[in-house]
Amino acid sequence: MTTDGSQTTLLRIAAFLVDALSISLLLVLPAALVSYTLAWIGGEIKAIQIVWYVALSIVMVGMLLRDGWRGRSLGKQILGLRLITPNERPCGYLRSVARNAGLLVPGVNFIEVILVVAGKRRIGDKIARTTVTEE
Repeated sequence: MTTDGSQTTLLRIAAFLVDALSISLLLVLPAALVSYTLAWIGGEIKAIQIVWYVALSIVMVGMLLRDGWRGRSLGKQILGLRLITPNERPCGYLRSVARNAGLLVPGVNFIEVILVVAGKRRIGDKIARTTVTEE
């Protein structure tokens, strides 16, 4: 089944939420603990800023590369979705970057959300020539 069905649309939304939550827990929570610890011991504001810049950079790289390993982010793997290319091979890291780069651009990310909720193909999927399928 491709992205046409409403079930696939709901699974895609849920998979994205799983990805966002897992990235947040793995990266933002430790960054918060480090920055609060630095603040508590009287650390420099610059050091706290660096912690957050590093965490934000890792989150951005994680969002770009999340679909590259066998065409499955953590959320897609849990929910039984897979990202494939026109020759039905799994999406690689370069296609993952091409597919997800728009999510980091204000405005474009809003359009991407509207397209997914409407059950349409994302701009990123068109650029990377990928399709989300259920397994």
